[in-house]
Amino acid sequence: MKFKGNVIENKLRDRIMELEEEYGTEISTTQKILLCEHGPLTTLLDVLYGEVYLFILDQHLEEADEEIAELLQIDAGDEIDYREVIVHKNGRPLVYTLSYIPTSRCSEEIFEDLMNERLTTGRIIDKNVIETFITIKNISIEKPSPTLKELFKTDECMLCREYIITHNKEIGIWTKEAYPLSYFKV
Repeated sequence: MKFKGNVIENKLRDRIMELEEEYGTEISTTQKILLCEHGPLTTLLDVLYGEVYLFILDQHLEEADEEIAELLQIDAGDEIDYREVIVHKNGRPLVYTLSYIPTSRCSEEIFEDLMNERLTTGRIIDKNVIETFITIKNISIEKPSPTLKELFKTDECMLCREYIITHNKEIGIWTKEAYPLSYFKV
């Protein structure tokens, strides 16, 4: 028996194929899974590498500028939690993550959890049993910022993805993750 049908539309697959062609590179199966995962990467990294660790590079409250306000669909000047972290294994950085979280959309319990240096945003969502919807907004290959060059000790291009986590139709978290193009090739 011969099966017939239509190609299943997949914008993420198409975007990955565009990046491979544009940059003349092959994105590995593991990288594709990490790029298309609908949620934080901590659980997958933990499964792939055993225990992984969270290190908070910077976390503080600040007022959203116009760009951040647009990403979160809030007003400029609203308070956000700015959070930069590294997930690492034995001191070797695996993934850099930058998140913006509007504090007005956080309960007191979630805000306290955000200040806990042992919890990733994904673990906070799980711990508080929050029903969320995750939308991947962009997948890209980018030149590293000075921070990423220093953290990963390389100037190679980074695989990046941006996503939002919504709850009750409001954006609760905007996140960008990055890691060197040579990582997770197996």
